[in-house]
Amino acid sequence: MLRPLHSWCLVMGVMLGSPSGHADLIWRWSNPAPHGNNVVDMGYFNGLAVQVAERGQIYTSSDFQNWTPRDSHTTNSLQAVTSFGGRILIAGANGTMVYSDDGADFAYTNLNTTDWLVGAAASPNLAVAVGDNAAIYTSLDGASWQQQAQPPQVGASWLLSVAYGGGTFVTVGEGGYIATSSNGTNWTRRAAPLANPTFANDLNRVVWIESGSGPNLLTTSGFWAVANGGRAIYSTNNGVTWHLVSGLGSTNALYAAAGNDRTRLLGGELDVRLGTPLANGMVWTRQTGSSLLSAPEWTYYTALWETNGSSSYWLAGDTGMLVEGYATNNTYNWRLPFYSPRDWLWDVTTVNGLYVAVGDHARIMTSDNGVAWSIEQVPSNYSISSTNTVFFGIGGHTNLLLAVGNQGSVAVSSNLFTAVVTTNLDGSLATNQVSDLGVIWSALPAPTTNDLHGVGVFTNQIFTVGGNGTILKYNGGVDWTRMAAPTTAYLSSVESFAGGLVAVGDSGTVLTSPNGTLWTKVNLSPPTTNWLYRVRCLNGTLVAIGENGTILTSADGANWIRRASGTTAWLNDIGIVANTYYVVGTQGTVLTSTNLATWTSIGANTLKSLYAVASQNGQLLAVGIEGVIIRSQVVPDLNPVNFIGFNRSDGVNLWFLAGNPDQRFRLDASTNLIDWSTNGPTLEILDGSGTLWFIQDTGSNAPSPFFYRTTLWP
Repeated sequence: MLRPLHSWCLVMGVMLGSPSGHADLIWRWSNPAPHGNNVVDMGYFNGLAVQVAERGQIYTSSDFQNWTPRDSHTTNSLQAVTSFGGRILIAGANGTMVYSDDGADFAYTNLNTTDWLVGAAASPNLAVAVGDNAAIYTSLDGASWQQQAQPPQVGASWLLSVAYGGGTFVTVGEGGYIATSSNGTNWTRRAAPLANPTFANDLNRVVWIESGSGPNLLTTSGFWAVANGGRAIYSTNNGVTWHLVSGLGSTNALYAAAGNDRTRLLGGELDVRLGTPLANGMVWTRQTGSSLLSAPEWTYYTALWETNGSSSYWLAGDTGMLVEGYATNNTYNWRLPFYSPRDWLWDVTTVNGLYVAVGDHARIMTSDNGVAWSIEQVPSNYSISSTNTVFFGIGGHTNLLLAVGNQGSVAVSSNLFTAVVTTNLDGSLATNQVSDLGVIWSALPAPTTNDLHGVGVFTNQIFTVGGNGTILKYNGGVDWTRMAAPTTAYLSSVESFAGGLVAVGDSGTVLTSPNGTLWTKVNLSPPTTNWLYRVRCLNGTLVAIGENGTILTSADGANWIRRASGTTAWLNDIGIVANTYYVVGTQGTVLTSTNLATWTSIGANTLKSLYAVASQNGQLLAVGIEGVIIRSQVVPDLNPVNFIGFNRSDGVNLWFLAGNPDQRFRLDASTNLIDWSTNGPTLEILDGSGTLWFIQDTGSNAPSPFFYRTTLWP
């Protein structure tokens, strides 16, 4: 429990000044937890775990539970991480090199090359990075790098990984290439083991595994390399000769390897294998499966053995999947530190201050702040199946929501109220009426066998569109009216505007209606065959977006103007926050414009495809594949961050602060309430609860009395 504030320490919860807007959005993860980036490499250095991913994303953790995003100062893909004399080194695309001495602040440098650096390792006095075009770079300090000559007989092949151990560097790459070096400059090619009749699989990763000594232990240290085709090789004489691992039983690509004194762990595409010693070799058992104690069938890119805390294996991979393996009676059990749904999310909307997102497996999720999400249940009856239903669209008004999907599946949620009893701090009971809208759902019989995709509202009537030119009006209960459509194209979106309704779909289809009953096909000039995936009415202007970067705008639904988007990505949705338009699309595409005519690509913090956006309270939120939900506080939250508690002991200050999620602020100090420091720690509230614990090292000598305040930081 926090002690009361010292009498000499005044804390102030005011924020002085207003932060400026951001040209590039600061994106944060809401789902999956702790993040959804592809973790392509992970290291554990002096009690700190480091993950690196696409779009320049770095995450650090001291407990594998709480992960903090770090600024890499680049959006280049990060590919490899290692430690060099206490300095963390991260290599990446286009000559990227990022380093840090404290695991919090990272410096970015570029090696003036277009080479992708995808592997990194370090001896006590030399760091080595390898990559495409057989590139090899070395450094004596991790900041300045020198390119070395290619190793012999490598050609233009990629070097995919490098490791150090036993006084030797080993690099591996495409076509089973292996080379060794004692100094990072002079390399010797080594032969891969012969197998049916030659070993030519790409070697994706090489690691050094230190073994112990004693009974029932793997007593020989050495290099292990994993390859495509479910193959692995090892060397116990510093990479000079290699042996094929037998009995793996896998045919999938392997990307990850780790080990301890008793076991070896190999992971990859939908597969994890654990090796334990026998008298004449090793026996391998599959660790993935449907059991609660198995690792999920997923694609894993990196693995490590961590002994500082729990003595566990850790696997990480696609969409931030993180799995811990721990031994119980010589058997490894696997657990997920975070449970996060990874169903594809196809649409999201806001109603009455609530986000509602829908997707695969009849998934419906809700959130009142965009940070913390709840999973809502939909009964599996009528048109709904938890295994086969895919909800493509969500929409409605303040009294009724419809979720629609494949084969005419429909779920409905009404704005009814439920009495909820809560206990006050004084022990008394309070009864509140809570809306069921978006939370309580009922399945409806399918009104059609065609897929339903888009939902729109016109004069308080709800319309949905879908396959084969389907246009339906919902009359309540199980009653629907089907409208005649002048097309058989797949319609994926419908929207109301001042002139009525507009629907868009495949093959450049645009339909309009003044009343929802009579529909007319619009002949675009010039015509397009691109799928128009979504149409929105924003600030009185219709915007249709879709395939091959298509953006069309219209004031009346009849006359459309083609806008240059600057991309060929498939564009899936558009929203507006603070008079700025945002478009999202495949492979993390994000475009922004203030006039709908000139567009700038800013990207997200992921390369995952994004399918829908929504906004409220100055927050922009996007959903997409594999459960991706990301958010950005476009309009800064100017509410104060308050001091809830403070404690000082053992050379540290312990702060407990409360504000709103995604608020960024600086903790300033003063000895006289006049002169304030402006170099205090910069903090951000990432938790959905709006609270933050912060530990500040003050050294062994107690500091002078200070006054503290929080100041907004842009």
